[in-house]
Amino acid sequence: MTDKEFLKKVGARIAAKRKEKSLSQLDVCAKLKMDKTYLSAIENGHQNPTLVTLKAIADALSVEVKELVQ
Repeated sequence: MTDKEFLKKVGARIAAKRKEKSLSQLDVCAKLKMDKTYLSAIENGHQNPTLVTLKAIADALSVEVKELVQ
C-alpha cells in the first residue's frame, strides 16, 4: 500500500465514523477549532495529519485512534 492509499483509507475511516455519529464536518471542526477545509483535505486523503491531530479527531468522534488507522 502506498502512502497516498493509506492516507485515503484513514480519511475514509474518519469520514465514516463522523457520519456514523451523525456529525457534519462543521460539527467536528467546531469541537477541534479546525478549519473545515483542513478536515475535508484529511478525509479526502490530501493531508497527512500529525498523531496529535489524529488523536484530537478521534476524541471529537469518541473513538480510539486505532479505529481510524487500523
